[in-house]
Amino acid sequence: MRNTRMPRLTISLAALLALFASPVKSVDQDGFARPEALQPAIAFWTGVYSEIDSLAGYVHDNRDLGKVYETLRFNWYDSPALQEQQIEVAVERYRNALQSLASGKREDLDQDEQKVLALWGNDVEVATLNTAADNLRFQRGQADRLREGIVRAGAWEQHITRTLRDAGLPEALAVLPHVESSYNPRVYSHAGAAGLWQFTRFTGRHYMRVDHVVDERLDPLASTQAAARLLQRYHSKLGSWPLAITAYNHGLSGVRRAVRELGSTDLGDIVQQYQGPRFGFASRNFYAAFIAAHDVVSNSEKYFGALERDVPDDYWIVRLPAYTAISELIDHLEVDAKSLRSLNPALQEAVWEGSKYVPQDYPLRLPATTSSATVKRVLNGVERFAKQVPDYYYTVRTGDTLSGIAQRHKQSVRDLMALNNFSSKHLIKAGDSLRLATPALPEKTRIAAMERGGDDPETRQSSASESATK
Repeated sequence: MRNTRMPRLTISLAALLALFASPVKSVDQDGFARPEALQPAIAFWTGVYSEIDSLAGYVHDNRDLGKVYETLRFNWYDSPALQEQQIEVAVERYRNALQSLASGKREDLDQDEQKVLALWGNDVEVATLNTAADNLRFQRGQADRLREGIVRAGAWEQHITRTLRDAGLPEALAVLPHVESSYNPRVYSHAGAAGLWQFTRFTGRHYMRVDHVVDERLDPLASTQAAARLLQRYHSKLGSWPLAITAYNHGLSGVRRAVRELGSTDLGDIVQQYQGPRFGFASRNFYAAFIAAHDVVSNSEKYFGALERDVPDDYWIVRLPAYTAISELIDHLEVDAKSLRSLNPALQEAVWEGSKYVPQDYPLRLPATTSSATVKRVLNGVERFAKQVPDYYYTVRTGDTLSGIAQRHKQSVRDLMALNNFSSKHLIKAGDSLRLATPALPEKTRIAAMERGGDDPETRQSSASESATK
């Protein structure tokens, strides 16, 4: 049976809109301004993050977020295709209603037409209705994802807030991963952005190591250091947090262009007036979504009740004195491979499958239960190598596809794209020299081991919360 909670949700959103229409604090203590022009958007995203989950969503105007036509709800067993069909039907209904009203109809209105006219007002202009018919959009709810993100955030937020504080940045910026990734460090976007902070490969390489051996975008701790540096830069260049946070989504040059063309640094003005070709819905709403997420997270018990949050991992950090095979470390340290992989998310598949070594001086995390004596003994005893396993190359032939090449060489398309710095898997052409990761080498072809000295490898103990001495 279809869920019947829609009236309550509609009233809740209306209440949120009424709340934000009243006088509000324009700038909080961290400098996060709340322009009057953004109040409907902040209320809208507050509803998205607190009132509706991913089995529901708003049919709304994509420019005026105060205009929400309907809250759609799906059954848990509805397939994605069926949900998409229901969305298309609802959007078409409201498009027809808007176009009907734009034609001048004001009598014998059906339910949809009455609802639309009540939202826009009897004196609404024809041009406004025609534009609104083109501006229909569906936004899926995220309350369940935000709730899950709050639970996951417990594992890293202490480190994140400390990193932000040490960088002289507002701790409230720790909310950004909720907007970007729901605090899921393993998530990839359709555009190839990755990790908690959703760095693209291009931007990430300016602040951390991003390649087919180590991708620090996937490491919550390393990527937080990078995000702090990036946010520092954006704020120093733009002078305000609304602009800096918008730049996190839209790019520094894009926000500078908007400021220059409008002659205003007020994000409310920019959102309402700027017509840049790449300044779409996501960029226009990124800051409002951040403010809404901050408000909901700050009052999470009100919205979600008491939550049992994840706790930080406890681990050692060991600086490897040479290139080392991960299989030898697992065998000699007698650690669980799954646990080791969880503690070291930046190490790529090539390392885990054995075609690449763990890099020299890599800060390997080991379970805290591993004794320091064992670590020193093992790292002096495992086979150590002077160089990384080299890559090799393949010349693309007519008819080749990246997925076909990956399958033949037992590699992933994602790894090949990373190796060759491709933004699309369709960029290859006949004659190209394609870089491939070396498959696991048989014993007889291994690189000669280093001479082992008598010195102990440098080790230090750490945890995600505090450093300590065992």
